[in-house]
Amino acid sequence: MHITYVAHTRFPTEKAHGFQIASICGALAHLGHSVILLTPRIANAITQDAFEYYGLEQNFAVSQLPSFDALSSSLVPGSLAFLVSMMSYRKKLREYLARHATDLFYTRSPSILPPLLASGIPAILELHTLPRMFRRHFVALCNRCLRIVCLTSPMRDALVSWGVDPSTMIVEADAVDLSRFEHLPSMDEAKEEWDLPCDVPIIGYVGSLMTQEKIEKGVSELIDACAILHDRDRRFRLWIVGGQSSAIDRLKQHAVTQGLEHCARFEGSISATRVPSALVACDICVYPAPKSSHPYFQRDTSPLKMFEYLAARRPIVCADLPPIRDIVDEDIVRFCRPGDPQSLAHAIIDVLDHPSEASMRAQSGWEVVQHHSWEERMGRILDR
Repeated sequence: MHITYVAHTRFPTEKAHGFQIASICGALAHLGHSVILLTPRIANAITQDAFEYYGLEQNFAVSQLPSFDALSSSLVPGSLAFLVSMMSYRKKLREYLARHATDLFYTRSPSILPPLLASGIPAILELHTLPRMFRRHFVALCNRCLRIVCLTSPMRDALVSWGVDPSTMIVEADAVDLSRFEHLPSMDEAKEEWDLPCDVPIIGYVGSLMTQEKIEKGVSELIDACAILHDRDRRFRLWIVGGQSSAIDRLKQHAVTQGLEHCARFEGSISATRVPSALVACDICVYPAPKSSHPYFQRDTSPLKMFEYLAARRPIVCADLPPIRDIVDEDIVRFCRPGDPQSLAHAIIDVLDHPSEASMRAQSGWEVVQHHSWEERMGRILDR
């Protein structure tokens, strides 16, 4: 089958969605399909080829359509830039579709559904969040799709309540490329690679620091929890890997304020190819979260980092969020209350003080994640 993945964002990108898109395309190709990824031509500071940047096999094609990049133009007011860019991209999509045949569209961008659905070719829509406006129009578009992929059960439940046909929906969380975790260094080797001490536990967070809506993902709470450990004379190093410089600078200052200037290290962004060794270097991997009613935390999140944590077989301390329960339970992670540094500190201490139990949970997590490869995920979606 010929599958056309249609994205509307810069590609490649340092943000997690770019790696997710590339992983889906690669998995579909591994399943035997002919795959092309369409993206707009957008100004990009990343000069590497996408396959080199993400460390992936070059088994699908990428085509950038020459739409107008209003977001980079000084001629278009910022408030109109996205709309103008989208209108231009839709026009170029229609022109492309008139010249090229395909069997199936796949997209995670509801805003580009109209030209895809107008072609009469089946479309699969994968949802990572739900719109706050124009709900009736959105539901109508969903009900014209062949299939709706929901990242979480709470997201599916919301769509059902809105009026989306439940027979078209499937819940599939994100996944992981297990081959990246097949030949890992030992913990000591990984710590040496990253110049980390071997005589104290490394409490690690590997991932982005902010949501796409610029909401902190909980690293401030992790810093506060580590300040509690420091006050209790626990020996450790906090290692934060990922994030953009503005967020890093703010969190560094917070760490200094909490007295952790000698206990915390901020690595900044690293390439996807180095993530596995970074995870192996951690004695504990933490997935924190703020106390928030925002849909990202209560309904939408299916973090790529969680699957990478599981694949690395590291003990995990995790904020207890409703969508996370689709992926893990108490047999796999040590939960803590979101937005509660005391609860997070207690969970970290529990893992450090009970290494056998933590190791058993890590092994259980590794067994579970074997069913969450990108190939298995995409096979289930297509076979639904």
